[in-house]
Amino acid sequence: MTLTYLDTPPGPVAQELARDKELMLHVAAGTQPALLRFYEATDEAVVVGVAQQPEQQVDLAACAADGMPVLQRFSGGGTVFIGRGCLVFSVIAPHGPALKPFDVGGAYRLVLACAIATLGRLGVPAVFEPPCDLAVQGRKICGTAQAQKRGVVLVHGSFLVDADLARIARYLREPAVAPAYRAQRAHAAFLCNLAECGINRDVLRTALRTGWCGSN
Repeated sequence: MTLTYLDTPPGPVAQELARDKELMLHVAAGTQPALLRFYEATDEAVVVGVAQQPEQQVDLAACAADGMPVLQRFSGGGTVFIGRGCLVFSVIAPHGPALKPFDVGGAYRLVLACAIATLGRLGVPAVFEPPCDLAVQGRKICGTAQAQKRGVVLVHGSFLVDADLARIARYLREPAVAPAYRAQRAHAAFLCNLAECGINRDVLRTALRTGWCGSN
């Protein structure tokens, strides 16, 4: 799967989520090719998956005390904190032989296989942890979410590069349902910044763009 890189101006998290939804419509209509974009938002927010209840996933009192917005996105997946130190990507592509309708697991594996290969070339031994994470030596470096509609698949996710993990632990409750590899670990023991592997945002962005887009 080869993607075209789309450079978009930075904006607030809410605007970036809306932009993903709008871009899905353009790809479905054929006015945009299959694409990749990155963003580092101009603000911060806790973002809850479409099927989740914020009061179950988020420490709403801590968010209110700090003035931290709590948003609900249109894609599935779990609750995340998007802020400084996170590199967010969006891959949007039409259904086809490689991206079959409603094959949620297949879409994750196809999109993230490229990220795994790219990280491997950087010396980072990332692996796919079902249903939708990337991890290094059992610690999560990236969570993703997915939406499918009108013949188009969106997989978007957030890489932890040099994020403040203590703030993530402050705003996000420990999940009641978690992948097996989490092994009941608290956020501080479970999450991992790629900076620990010697990777910064510029290196990661450039390498992922090359891996997903080639010269496009």
